[in-house]
Amino acid sequence: MGLFHPMFLLGVNYWPRRHNIKMWKEWSSEDLAKDLDQIKELGIRAVRFFILAEDFFDSYGGVNTLSLARLKQFMAMLKERGIKGFPTLIVGHMSGRNWAIPWAPDWDVYNPAALERGVRAVSEVVKSLRKREALGGWILSNELSLVRRARSRDEALALLRAYSSAVKGLDGQRPFSSGDVPDSYLQETPNVRGLVDWVGPHLYLYDTDAVRHAYLYPAYIELFSNDGDLPVLLEEFGFSTYQFSEGDHARFINDVLWSALAHGAAGAFIWCFSDFAQEADPPYEWRLLELGFGLVRADGSLKPAAEAVRAFAKDLEKLEALGLGEKYKRPRAEVGVVVPFYIYRDYEFVQQTWRANPGVKPALQALALSFMAGLRASAVYELDREKLKSKRLLIFPSIVTALATTWRAAYEASAMIYASAFRAYGGVWALHEAATHLWRELFGVENATLPGSIGVEYSGIFRMKFVRDFGPIKAGEELEFTLEGPLYTYAVRPKDAEVVAVDHRNRPVLVATRRSVLSTIPVELLLYSMPHVDWLMGYHRLYLALAQMASVEPRLRALDPRIEVSTFEGAGGQLVVAINHSYEQLETPLLGGAKSAEKVAGQGAVE
Repeated sequence: MGLFHPMFLLGVNYWPRRHNIKMWKEWSSEDLAKDLDQIKELGIRAVRFFILAEDFFDSYGGVNTLSLARLKQFMAMLKERGIKGFPTLIVGHMSGRNWAIPWAPDWDVYNPAALERGVRAVSEVVKSLRKREALGGWILSNELSLVRRARSRDEALALLRAYSSAVKGLDGQRPFSSGDVPDSYLQETPNVRGLVDWVGPHLYLYDTDAVRHAYLYPAYIELFSNDGDLPVLLEEFGFSTYQFSEGDHARFINDVLWSALAHGAAGAFIWCFSDFAQEADPPYEWRLLELGFGLVRADGSLKPAAEAVRAFAKDLEKLEALGLGEKYKRPRAEVGVVVPFYIYRDYEFVQQTWRANPGVKPALQALALSFMAGLRASAVYELDREKLKSKRLLIFPSIVTALATTWRAAYEASAMIYASAFRAYGGVWALHEAATHLWRELFGVENATLPGSIGVEYSGIFRMKFVRDFGPIKAGEELEFTLEGPLYTYAVRPKDAEVVAVDHRNRPVLVATRRSVLSTIPVELLLYSMPHVDWLMGYHRLYLALAQMASVEPRLRALDPRIEVSTFEGAGGQLVVAINHSYEQLETPLLGGAKSAEKVAGQGAVE
């Protein structure tokens, strides 16, 4: 049994269509009933709603009795319709504006006095709602770090610990999470396990490449899961139809919903239920896009995205009837993408700017390449050594360094090891670092970079030329990369390794031993950084070759890497989810030994 029942919570973030953020001030049970009826009709199972602090609390943490009565009435309305409610307990930030928090008038929610008053306020709400049948779980905040970012990880975790203890002490039955932005300390899975019951990223991603953009959503789900440490509930995602067309908006919503389901998310909550017509209300007057995020237009009519959600809800019911999540489960990940040690812990003289680049970005791209290759891959934090030991293939993507103890453990383990490394690229300078200290022992090479040198320089168009077969890549083939500025990397001299690929001067850039592969080209970082990528060139075949060396068999995959294939396995066979991550209509063979297939849900066709 997963975190919730049913296994996947299809939800929306909710403010009333006719009242927006003034829901509690302009209370209208009639208008709310119309909204909730429409939500139910679309097949939506849950709503995340918001306790605006200025409407509920006083400066001492006391609760407004009228607002509390309205809150209870709203929960009763949810129960009548069989919809689960997820109250967000502290709402200071909302839709591009910071609203008053009476018990933290300067928004310093980490101050001990403010924290004490905040716990008092939240506790009163929890005591009032904890026995409500419609209650699905507790979400601490709406992006608290945008109200005031913690000065340190310790300060943030102390706040989370205080609220978690208070909420769980009063209601040990319902799950609890933080509700913060994805780069917050409160969303760091290895650090918040034990304090929260799920991680709930809020993802509003932009990219120059549409296929890469689509693959980032499932990659983030795997990143936050940390190889199954915590369930992931995609608490917010969406776009405004004042930014993009309604038709493409619908395709985007559909893609993310299927991606979340395919990657084992506990659910996905779309931002948001409806558009708003109140143009003069703050913050909509100056945040125009916030008027148009809805599945439903301001007049109550359905956008194409609403129809996509309705169709997904029906397909979800079909799959659950077949046993998705019970009879059919995701296979265990045999491939681990290693997330660097400095992402979730501070080290002296290790640049914290590396958390995003090169830290997270190459990991996300490595996950995407794994998905394209049909590999069941997960993200694993570098310090989670037991998880690393369970993998047959470990991927260290585009690293500047790793812990000495990690390399030693990798050397002593039985897994196949792949690493790509570099010295400087795109604003990242790691000249006074070493990618590894086990060049010869682990990778079969000597570091041939000249003393004091920045490294081997590449610019413009770089071509990796294969001089021998490497899995599905044949000798003589080339992979092309567009460099957005100079790349500086290591020179290596093979000793116990075989040269697999070279640069334009026949210098080795990809070498392999029986149990390791080293690339001096940061493949993942380059693919993440290129404005546009020709995915049909087959970059994912590098990972297919690695899997072959590690004796990891891809289950099923599409010949076209723009289509992702995920499987759920059971005694009765497989449930296969194929997702077209492009905005084009595509046809592709399914590779991997499936003898027959029958369509049971979705929009595509099977021949």
